[in-house]
Amino acid sequence: MGLNKTNGNMYPWVTHTWNPLAGQCKHECSYCYMKRSFLGNLKKYEGEVRLFKEELNTDLGSGNTIFVGSATDIFGEWVPDIVIKKILEYCKKFQNTYLYQSKNPIRFIEFIELLPKNSIIATTLETNRDYNISKAPISSQRYLDFLSIKYPRKMVSIEPILDFDLDEFLMWIKRIKPEFVSLGADSKNNNLQEPSSDKIKNLIKGIKDFTEIRVKKNLKRVT
Repeated sequence: MGLNKTNGNMYPWVTHTWNPLAGQCKHECSYCYMKRSFLGNLKKYEGEVRLFKEELNTDLGSGNTIFVGSATDIFGEWVPDIVIKKILEYCKKFQNTYLYQSKNPIRFIEFIELLPKNSIIATTLETNRDYNISKAPISSQRYLDFLSIKYPRKMVSIEPILDFDLDEFLMWIKRIKPEFVSLGADSKNNNLQEPSSDKIKNLIKGIKDFTEIRVKKNLKRVT
């Protein structure tokens, strides 16, 4: 599939996506957009994890902001070390900003020295509560793991936002010290337990007190 320009409700600040990892994502998030998109029907994302070698011929260009592994989690616990290393080594051949986002952020620690310059690492925190919505590490574990990582460029994605406890959630995010926070709603109508508009407004106001927040289009109605 090569390098793909972003569209739709992808992060507006990301210019491209690149997916060199094949195989099924084992997080099995109940709200996963892959289940409802054409990508979910591609054989590339079936079976055991593997490096999609054809992607290592992709010209990643320069000056782009590329979300690497937007269709899966290249830092999932099931992904072999050698596969992650090959992906990072290939990224280093091109002068871009790279976004690496994982729901298994503890794994970043193993590869922090191998990340290309100007990389952004991110994790998803839908809430501070531990809802049973996936097989990924629970929110509280993700928070603690991401908090433990010393890295200058960190981002928190709150998407899809689930009902939360305002003071504790704000404390989590502030302690992580993200460069910015991305906030989005359940755009696929998965019947998740969502917060009220007032709670979202208060969360946005609180985050603005200590870092930048980027609200996605599907939440603009409450801002």
